[in-house]
Amino acid sequence: MIQTLPRPVESAIEIPTELDPRLVDTAGKQRQRLGKLSPAQRAVLILDHYTELRGLPSCDWERLSSGTTFSILFGETSRHFAHLELAVLAGILASAGIPTQYHREIDSAIRSVLDLLQQRFGISSPQAITHDVWETWGRDTDLMRTLVIRLRKYAAAVNHHVADYRERLSREDQLHIDALLLPPLPKQFRQRFVPTAEQLAAAQRQRKAKMDVISECATAILALMLGRYPSMERFIRWYRQQIEQIEAGELNVPRTTGVRGRRIRPATSTWP
Repeated sequence: MIQTLPRPVESAIEIPTELDPRLVDTAGKQRQRLGKLSPAQRAVLILDHYTELRGLPSCDWERLSSGTTFSILFGETSRHFAHLELAVLAGILASAGIPTQYHREIDSAIRSVLDLLQQRFGISSPQAITHDVWETWGRDTDLMRTLVIRLRKYAAAVNHHVADYRERLSREDQLHIDALLLPPLPKQFRQRFVPTAEQLAAAQRQRKAKMDVISECATAILALMLGRYPSMERFIRWYRQQIEQIEAGELNVPRTTGVRGRRIRPATSTWP
């Protein structure tokens, strides 16, 4: 059980004016400046912007990449209605060692899921996503067919990684951070509403179609190879006969050039 708060970022860490991304207003310059900052300096920017994150136990904000930091402070995540919860998720995933590229995929999938919920139910915060909201949404079968991958990534991040992080906290810390966490999918939600089996079957059919094409190509290549075998065997037999005749003294080793470079025709039998 985790009971200690994270190591505080040193207050002595400063952001030079010429490297402060908050002082420029274009994404390119912001990215450039973030890339020049140290992990500790980027952590200072995040915790200054989201003071609620300072009390998040056992989160190493220095593990966030410059790209993730940009998204949290200036990019799409910063403009999302669940920007605080998405920032918390980024810290939890980074502290768990989740690669940056995979986090980008998860972040995009989760934002998409939350956007669809907002469009359907008019919610203004993730805390408004109740069990009844999930259940009602899940009954939209046609929509669920399009969300197989996105809901799988949502469950991997929130139901697995965030739940694992929360279980390792003390009861007091759990109560403190619950309002900062994204709501998990209800138990058995994907099994009851998301046609995963149908998606897998479609993927298997697609793979089989590709394999059928490869099999036909392989058959044609094999036929060409087999067609060359008789010619190869004749050459090998001829070559061995030449070696045997040379070793028996029946045939001289052919010379291809004369003393002055003049070509001499070998006195040997020709290749059949």
